[in-house]
Amino acid sequence: MDLNNQIMTISIEDLKIPLGYRFAPKDSTVITLYLIRKILNNRPLPTTAIKDIVFYNFDPDQLPIDEVSPYCRHNEAYFFTRVVPGRTTMSGGQWKVSGPDVPVMVVGQVVGFKTCFVYYSAEDQENSTKWTMFEYRVNPALIPADSKNEILKSKIDTFVICKVRYRDDKNKLDWINPTFQTLSIEDLKLPLGFRFVPTHTELIRHYLNKKIWDEPLPSTAIMEYIDFHDIDPDQLPVSDNFLEYSRDKEGYGFTQVVPGRTTKSGGHWKASGPEVPVMGGYAVIGFKTDFVYYSAREEKITNWTMCQYRVNPDHTAISASNVTLKRKIDTLVICKVKYKDDAENSSSESDSPEKNENIKDWNNHTFETISTEDLELLPGYHFRLKDPEVIRDYLINKILNRPLPTNTIKEIVFYDIDPELLPFGDYGESPEDAYFFTQVVEGRTTRTGGHWKASSPDVSIMHGDQVIGFKSFFVFYSSGEEKNSNWTMYEYRVNPGLFPAESTNETFKSKIDTSVICNVHYKEDERFSPSQSVGSVQDEETMDNETDTSSRSQSDQSEISKSDD
Repeated sequence: MDLNNQIMTISIEDLKIPLGYRFAPKDSTVITLYLIRKILNNRPLPTTAIKDIVFYNFDPDQLPIDEVSPYCRHNEAYFFTRVVPGRTTMSGGQWKVSGPDVPVMVVGQVVGFKTCFVYYSAEDQENSTKWTMFEYRVNPALIPADSKNEILKSKIDTFVICKVRYRDDKNKLDWINPTFQTLSIEDLKLPLGFRFVPTHTELIRHYLNKKIWDEPLPSTAIMEYIDFHDIDPDQLPVSDNFLEYSRDKEGYGFTQVVPGRTTKSGGHWKASGPEVPVMGGYAVIGFKTDFVYYSAREEKITNWTMCQYRVNPDHTAISASNVTLKRKIDTLVICKVKYKDDAENSSSESDSPEKNENIKDWNNHTFETISTEDLELLPGYHFRLKDPEVIRDYLINKILNRPLPTNTIKEIVFYDIDPELLPFGDYGESPEDAYFFTQVVEGRTTRTGGHWKASSPDVSIMHGDQVIGFKSFFVFYSSGEEKNSNWTMYEYRVNPGLFPAESTNETFKSKIDTSVICNVHYKEDERFSPSQSVGSVQDEETMDNETDTSSRSQSDQSEISKSDD
């Protein structure tokens, strides 16, 4: 029996919702659990939170938002309705498109689309109001053509869900100018494994924008005004910990763009790829470009690479007379510089004396496990382990039944599950980067017949001069598919030679041979349409891309989620 058929519609009015919780479904939930069920009329809806009205008959200030406002975010409501030509209200006002259609994905499949609109009143068709709306519609291709009668086809073509919101200036979440008390990176105390590894969006939104607007930064992890284009990269201020705030041989700094990107020695940074948009929600808030460094002495490519981030000037509303601010927008950038070691066959800790002085005690590390559920991180800080930390501080301690640094890595039967059904998100993990303890199984085949296939040789993981473990790279192939998916994984295992043969009984030997940590990734296809909107309406509406590419089971997607609004 399909358990989903047993769901009874819950009256939203009868729910006892704790303070801080709101009806804020993901895009995929809106399509799969509400709109499709409404169209097919074959299963109950999860809740009565979405009301059925003739939406386009009303001006937005006449909509019955008050009836559902206690359950949604401030000045926001969802409605079932039918589309009408022109999307014109009875008073003559009109909802006008303000962005392209955005596909809504579930497990790599397009289940629907959403489009952003803004409202223009009948009295003023030149200037938009503060009312915005997302219109959700189902993908007609989901339903086989031979199963569509005329009534069903009409419902698919015209039934939509409208998510309407009033952008109240005094309540609007201002992502450009939220205030922080800047924390010194030296004073920041984080559990092992949490470090400065910001996303592209975080760099633009929380650091570069704030620098341009002279707002306090979340932390001092990005160094002040390093003249990247004046000095060779091997002369960067390592002594000032520039390359130590995030990961080995990598650092971030603010700088000014200069023509040619040529250093005083004659070396130059050369673009190695096209400029790529950085998205905030569905708006382009900035761009990043990759560079490689060419030495003047050798006139050939070096191991130094750089990502340069700049804001999208079209996304920032400024007065034409504000020349100083305009110049900062045009020239101020963040550069992420990295040295890529030739030793690709090994992964090791830094060789600095400070890190190597206690190598002999690496296998005696003891921790008091820190719970990370309530850990509040500054923008840019995430759980990202260095390879030696995975082996030394987590996997070996797990095998020896010793306390772990944090409870961030969960233990699951990893190889039973297709990757899109993995339990992401409990401790802030995302499909882009999550870790799991598990036991290796023969063939690395899931229950559905999919399998993880090795795609490169083992890499040795070093601690000082000692091999403490290995990592292998895998890609996932779905059952019956000859083409690899977007899911990739590093599997970490300990070096059995670390443990004396006489100290290993059969049980312990089995744990050493089969216990691993899997670090799984989902890589989105980087697609960008030149017609993509660069307006701010959609970005203000959604601070992060709501489209559910995390590919959880549809039945696991909660309709009542915690909101900060």
